[in-house]
Amino acid sequence: MEDDIYHRLPVSASISFIGMQNRGIYQNGFQGEIYGKGTLDKENKNQIEFHAVSANPVEFNSFTQYEEYFINYKRDNVFVHLGDKTYSASYLTEFARYGRGAEVRYDFKRFSVGGFYNHPRFFRDIKDEFNVYSTFKIRKESEITAGYLYKTPRTGEMNFGNIRLDSEAHLPYTTGKFKISKNIVVSGEAAYSKTEQMEGTAYMAQAQATFERFNGNLMYMRASPKFAGYFTNTSTFNGNIQYKISKKLNVFGNYTQDARNFQRDTLFYAAPYRRFLQYGIQYKYISTGLITLYNGFQKYQDRLEPKQFDYYEQYFKVSVDQQIGQFLVNVQGQFGKTNNYLSGFNGNSSFYTTNISFEKFKTSFSIYASYAITSRYQMQNEKQVYYGARIFSRFSDKTSLSLFYQNNYMPEEYFRDRNLFEVLYHQQLFRGSELDVSGRYSLQRGELGNKDFIFSLRYTLRLNVPVQKTAEYTSLSGNISNLGVKKTEGIKLMLGNHLSITDKDGNYQFKNVVPGEYFLEIDRSTADINDITNVSLPATLHLDAKENIFNFGLTTASTIKGNIHLSENDGKDEYSFAQYQPTKEKNKRQSIIVEASNGEQTYRKIAFIGENFDFTYLRPGEWKVKLYRNGLDKRYKIAADSFHYSLKPSQTQNISIHIVKQQSEIKYQQEMIKVGYNDVKKKK
Repeated sequence: MEDDIYHRLPVSASISFIGMQNRGIYQNGFQGEIYGKGTLDKENKNQIEFHAVSANPVEFNSFTQYEEYFINYKRDNVFVHLGDKTYSASYLTEFARYGRGAEVRYDFKRFSVGGFYNHPRFFRDIKDEFNVYSTFKIRKESEITAGYLYKTPRTGEMNFGNIRLDSEAHLPYTTGKFKISKNIVVSGEAAYSKTEQMEGTAYMAQAQATFERFNGNLMYMRASPKFAGYFTNTSTFNGNIQYKISKKLNVFGNYTQDARNFQRDTLFYAAPYRRFLQYGIQYKYISTGLITLYNGFQKYQDRLEPKQFDYYEQYFKVSVDQQIGQFLVNVQGQFGKTNNYLSGFNGNSSFYTTNISFEKFKTSFSIYASYAITSRYQMQNEKQVYYGARIFSRFSDKTSLSLFYQNNYMPEEYFRDRNLFEVLYHQQLFRGSELDVSGRYSLQRGELGNKDFIFSLRYTLRLNVPVQKTAEYTSLSGNISNLGVKKTEGIKLMLGNHLSITDKDGNYQFKNVVPGEYFLEIDRSTADINDITNVSLPATLHLDAKENIFNFGLTTASTIKGNIHLSENDGKDEYSFAQYQPTKEKNKRQSIIVEASNGEQTYRKIAFIGENFDFTYLRPGEWKVKLYRNGLDKRYKIAADSFHYSLKPSQTQNISIHIVKQQSEIKYQQEMIKVGYNDVKKKK
């Protein structure tokens, strides 16, 4: 059992030194972090989570952490959050808004009520927002929510959003989720917004179907031009379907149309606008290989200025996945016709891609290569080559190393931070102490060619902080009395993970023991070879009182020795008519089982006739010896099969066991024998 009387909360604390070469300017500094998640009581009812990260000493990117502070608490039906998080009211009104605020929710049996206050940190149009809502559960997986969101604008500041709030905005909304059957779920939302000068509406509908052979998902959203929610003056449609024709063959299709106007946080750049349709067929030709054929069109438009791409493309694509031994191989080829709206020309675009991955010597390898001739960007029939690799090796449970390299990225990905080279080294110094070293060459969001370097050295200490005392320490003490042995000093005793050694008077003590069930054991190597306790050890002890006492003695062991004598009975039965003289017997050794028991301990041995046996290291006291035939030939008779002895310390008790072999006899019964005959006349 674990030697702890406290319920503990896992907490990690770390300090990082970060340096960054950012657009030609070097920055560095320290950043601290503490994180904890667990429960405050052994019943696991009071759940808590907290996180604190100090200010970022370098410019924020996806490879460093931003300043953040929060704590949340949950017990039974109550949830409370204070601090930073991504707050969400509903999909249409406020889908995701990172900020600093507070949230509370209380769950009743059939319905919940809650709300939050949020001060956005990375969106300049909104100063504060308040949300309240109530959710009613109709069935296990069906519910209706009604809520109200209130936004207040920042005044006198530059507009960073797609639409500026002209005044406070009021947004009532309702959402619903309904499980029509075990295979079909529908959901939706309707919202209304009102400011001093504008009114708007928005709605969303979604359906999901899951069957044995068919899966599908459809979603449509539309927001009016004056709707003051997360989306404005836009619509979107997404859908995907898949039908499994057989175990080896299935068909699929998916369509995506992104929303154009949405109130994203300004911390990140917007991904390109996409509209694409893709459909195809997949065939598993063997158990380790499959081929997929795609057809469709795609439109990509850069949302940033100046635009790097704006094109429409029709394409056909082939993808083959094959396992060859320990290698996983993926080969792709894509062929398309491109209408380049940015440069005003049409052309062809072809892509050839290979991915290979395998694992060897606790190391995984992934290799990527791609060659393209494309008309998507500034030039027609532009040649592009992309290649890279990732290696991850776990040298041991405490040490790992990861290496990554990629020469470049497609322009469609320049809205985010991209790694060109990365090395990550992790080392557990000792239990609860870790060291991480990382270094990266990267392209920051919005950059196409200027590379930056960032590195960090991070030390982490993992603690189990006591939060509740679950028990009081107890103790065990006692004395080993001398019952005729040379010494009782220096005897080592074990109680779970605890050790104790007796003093010159044979006293021992275990302190600061967690209450519970234990086994008390003795290390026989610390006593004389023939010394034995007067009670059975290991002994089971239940320690619950503040102080517990267990005394026992040490004496010298006793021994039982014996031999088995065979004698033959030559006397003849006076009533027998004749005696059978057997042929020469097979040379088979006869044996019996000898058992010695004192009620607590039982020992058994197989003993052969004519040989000696013994039981050594017996505890002095009352012992009973019993004999069992063990398949002994029926001609052998055991004279006495039970013995009782009272053994004293150091005593050797001798036993003589007599077995008598009797002669085999055949007895005849004398009876009158009648003899007769028949006369048969011969026929002439």
